[in-house]
Amino acid sequence: MRIKFNQQYKQKGISLIELVIFIVIMSVALTSITLIYINTTRYSADPMVRIRSIELAQSTLEEILLKAYDDNTPVGGGCVQMNDISTTLCSSGITPASDPTVAGKPLIAEEATRNLYDDVDDYHNKLYCGASVIAANTACPTLTCTTLQDGSGTNISTQYSGFSVCITLSYTGGAGSEIDSVAMTTGSKTVVATNDAKRIDVIVTDPLNSRIALSAYRLNY
Repeated sequence: MRIKFNQQYKQKGISLIELVIFIVIMSVALTSITLIYINTTRYSADPMVRIRSIELAQSTLEEILLKAYDDNTPVGGGCVQMNDISTTLCSSGITPASDPTVAGKPLIAEEATRNLYDDVDDYHNKLYCGASVIAANTACPTLTCTTLQDGSGTNISTQYSGFSVCITLSYTGGAGSEIDSVAMTTGSKTVVATNDAKRIDVIVTDPLNSRIALSAYRLNY
């Protein structure tokens, strides 16, 4: 005896090929979604890290700019003759060196600790490192790491773990330099002598190995 099955009662489903295609599509979709999630999680902290880097760089630069131009600058300010190693005060304003062949005063730190720094030279070639930072991973790999401090000499290496601050100075005056003239009220200009302008560069490296660089000029006055 034959039993005939009605077509409308046959079981319906998906084939093996359709199942494999579905799995492949879902795998690709889940991989894409996972990558987006990972990247979002990874970079969500970036803005905060950058803000901290900028704050650290700005506070350091402002601290330096508040110091005297030179260790011999008188209290209250005033120009110091910088074309030799004398402590003679300038007769008036920014005075060009009388003899350009005479070497200028070197950028030397006279004070030993951060809380005693009183002129910009004291910050030259300084590298301050937060916790877990080595010199090789900073903007000044040839310098030696000093514990990261604030202007009073207080240790802030834990608060800024993974951050470093590199500070360098250079004389930047002289004809043809980036700051070779200053406009006067009469419209005429006077050349800023080589040793009467210092450029201050502050470079902060954050835990993500990104860098923020701020620069400013300090004139001899």
